[in-house]
Amino acid sequence: MTTTLSKLTPASQVAGKETPVETFKITDIPLAMDTLGWKEGARVMRKWFTGPAYELPKDVKRGSVSPSNLAPAQLLTDLPFDWLFSSSTRVQRHVEELISELSNVTEFNATVGRLKTPLDQLSKGLIVLMTRLQRIGHLDGKARTLKNAYEDFSGLSAIQLEDTSQFNLIRIGASTWEKATDDLDDVYGALGSFAIKIAATKFRTMANDHGFPAIEIEEIGLYVRDTYDFLNVDGDQLLGYWNKKAVIRPGPIDYLAEPDYIDKADDRYFKVTNGSFNSYRKKWNKGGDFLIFSTVKRYPVSIVVHLNDVDFDEFKARASSI
Repeated sequence: MTTTLSKLTPASQVAGKETPVETFKITDIPLAMDTLGWKEGARVMRKWFTGPAYELPKDVKRGSVSPSNLAPAQLLTDLPFDWLFSSSTRVQRHVEELISELSNVTEFNATVGRLKTPLDQLSKGLIVLMTRLQRIGHLDGKARTLKNAYEDFSGLSAIQLEDTSQFNLIRIGASTWEKATDDLDDVYGALGSFAIKIAATKFRTMANDHGFPAIEIEEIGLYVRDTYDFLNVDGDQLLGYWNKKAVIRPGPIDYLAEPDYIDKADDRYFKVTNGSFNSYRKKWNKGGDFLIFSTVKRYPVSIVVHLNDVDFDEFKARASSI
């Protein structure tokens, strides 16, 4: 898409001169990211622009199809996890809160333990983890038992953990408030809103620990999983106002009105939306969606959860719906 707009100067000042015309293409955005120092944002967007036209299927986006089945063109797997901290001021506190919550868990925990509620006794994360354990042969739901086993998955990649021991996640930048107030930084440019997945990387299962089967996790791994696409759900999503050097977030009035451009400090910024990228793909037959995975950041934890027959029955009843 090429946006061509005139930037007019009063006639008294330019008599006899041609009016300059400012042009902007969405393919200029990676150059603007370079100027801003957004290394990863520029890299992932260039990958999208250079790839053949491709839309990720819904089952891939939902995670019901293993990413290991995707072609290399539909994957980016080397985003550095620590870059989340060095390129943004808003991600680290979420990770620190999560690690603090999971650093010492005995039985009860909303992310991976039991719940203190009168209905469901097991968290969704624990149900997912038990499903993973059943898949690798450490849990027998019919016999209501766990096998004595120890696993060290600390050397696995994010994609491998996705298929083996990932059990929960936290979402970053997904709320309406975050979308309206989050800093425009490299993490915003590369990922927008995204998920940090949580996987067990060192853990054991015990057939009998003080009279009950038990799961003990001593290390977890965190990694990013994100879909790099330009899907519109409720209207055409605004992605900011860009020129060849920078990006700005519109003020409240402009955010509601969404003008085609905004003039600020003698610079003109042009509206960019998801539809801008979809139009580019349709016109040029370029623009390939892909999945992003980061490297894995591992943290030591101490998580112990014991299970009883009622827990196994709940697992059997709920596992198929998760």
